[in-house]
Amino acid sequence: MARIIIADDDEFFVDLVRAVLEPLGHVVGALPDGVDVKAVVKNKQPDLLILDCSMPGKAGIIALREVRSTPGIDVPVMMLTGRAAREDEMIAYQAGADDYLYKPVDPEKLIVHVEALLPPGLRRAG
Repeated sequence: MARIIIADDDEFFVDLVRAVLEPLGHVVGALPDGVDVKAVVKNKQPDLLILDCSMPGKAGIIALREVRSTPGIDVPVMMLTGRAAREDEMIAYQAGADDYLYKPVDPEKLIVHVEALLPPGLRRAG
């Protein structure tokens, strides 16, 4: 069971991610924007952080940079976004993203990518 935090302003999409990952035994917490990402990650110490690039308040790339520049925070980060331009993807990887997926995402593809970012002991049993 992994603890996963997703920051995305699209409630429908957050519900979709929960519907895909929670049946696997993962716990998914959600934030509506990037404003509190660093504080929540520092407090909750999740096993995976999923960020949207475009959010009100604070963009996912800025939240990612804050997380990566904070000592003591070492969490895999997946960008899950509607931004499909190669330039956006490269910016995310340069900022420290571990993975980058485009919306809409196939549920099975999401599972494969999430599981690849988790430590072996936290991956689904079967």
